[in-house]
Amino acid sequence: MSQRKSVLAIAASLVLFTFSAVQAADHLDAPLLSGNGDSDINDLYAFQSPSNPDNTVLIMTVNPFAGVVSGESFDENVSYNFAIDNDGDALADVTYSTTFTPPTAGVQTLTTLRNGSAYATGSTGANIATPGGGTLTVGVYDDPFFFDLVGFNDGLNFTGDDTLAGANVSAIVLEVPSTELNGATSNIGVWATTVEGGNQIDRIGRPAINTVLIPSARKDEFNQAQPSDDLSTFGADVEATITALSDATNAAALTPILLPDVLTFDTANASGFLNGRKLADDVIDAELTLLTASSTPIGDGVDSNDLPFSDTFPYLAPAHVIIPEPSTLALAILGMSTMVGRKRRR
Repeated sequence: MSQRKSVLAIAASLVLFTFSAVQAADHLDAPLLSGNGDSDINDLYAFQSPSNPDNTVLIMTVNPFAGVVSGESFDENVSYNFAIDNDGDALADVTYSTTFTPPTAGVQTLTTLRNGSAYATGSTGANIATPGGGTLTVGVYDDPFFFDLVGFNDGLNFTGDDTLAGANVSAIVLEVPSTELNGATSNIGVWATTVEGGNQIDRIGRPAINTVLIPSARKDEFNQAQPSDDLSTFGADVEATITALSDATNAAALTPILLPDVLTFDTANASGFLNGRKLADDVIDAELTLLTASSTPIGDGVDSNDLPFSDTFPYLAPAHVIIPEPSTLALAILGMSTMVGRKRRR
């Protein structure tokens, strides 16, 4: 298969997944179609703090196009979780779980537990000190994800326009001493989940794994599964998809790297994706190149966020005060969601 046909196959698959009512964990997919953006995870980031190399920063975002398409608050019935595996078995050894009260005048009270024990409490919009010298904050920020998704869905006719420019998200930002996460070594795996009533709603490790590599009929199953089961349960599906996008050799090599779906990260290493994920990492370009086994980098012309990131906590760019009208993509998804109906995944 030629390089361009391989990439076009990915584009076609994302068109199908984006404009479906099937739930998925990644950005700009089911959150807009289901009306459930406050518990549908957009992105996960894990990186060494640029202001303190002894600390690790964990960021989870929800509510795509916050304040325009979805809301800005967190669901009071949902637990938002960072899961960390520090012994290589793809099972959580450390979990930070945050829950919220209903909003009052736009502010929510939050409580964070670490492995089930009290860890931090405070309000959205404030910096909250955590044990050991860490910091937690929750609020609305500029969406850190950057990508020409409209051009991607138009057969790779990239214009270099950032589909997410001007958009906001709701984010949980937790910076902790890396010693809180590490096991015998500094190598950890990170993923995020949302859970309601004991039922896992969504999860994400690396970006776009569910969106691109899991068949549409199994997306619900993948969202509700545990990373430790990924290779045995979904390995054949992922390998078949990558084979169709490139070749069998590339698929056999990549499948055990991409599964289990955890964001592997060496907390002592400041480099980015595939070592964790920094805010400025151009992850879609990297994944396009890997999945197609391209000998040259593939890019969409969007190489950075619309606003600069900060080197100090909370690292995200501030929210847009005046949010532009939703992009053509957002309007198209909204139109589709009207036709298929708004469904909550409960």
